[in-house]
Amino acid sequence: MIIKKRHPLSSKEQKELLEEVRDKYPFVYEVLDRKRPIELLETSKGEIVYLQDGRPLLFRMKEILVPCLRACQEIIDTLPKVVVDMGAVPFIVNGADVMAPGIREVDDRALSGSVAVVVEEKYRKPLAVGIMLMDPKDIREKKKGKAVKNVHHVGDELWKFTE
Repeated sequence: MIIKKRHPLSSKEQKELLEEVRDKYPFVYEVLDRKRPIELLETSKGEIVYLQDGRPLLFRMKEILVPCLRACQEIIDTLPKVVVDMGAVPFIVNGADVMAPGIREVDDRALSGSVAVVVEEKYRKPLAVGIMLMDPKDIREKKKGKAVKNVHHVGDELWKFTE
């Protein structure tokens, strides 16, 4: 990841970001440490990442604000979960989208268009953060097609940023 610029958010920018988080992710807002400063990092590809204490907290994908896998565990725990079978794990950590047949459980809060965390079934460890392409009801009934668009996964550039 090539960093183009990195700077602390002004108090006005931080307030606007926190208001956006409160509106889109009220459950994340509640566990977020709102008193500590947040930095903005822009990559050479134009990606925007928000850091707190040097750790990726959120990133912006087009107009969507998405929590990072390396954010604190409390933030990841607040997101709706999609549980996949162990056979899907190698594909997901290589960036593949999540297919409905590989899903064992899906949180009813994981509605189409919303952000969800993909976890493996054995230890419930986070593998990816994605955008839901189907509603939970459709996943359970149809059992075919892409269910989650993988936007950030274990081992990608953003994950490796803090290693």
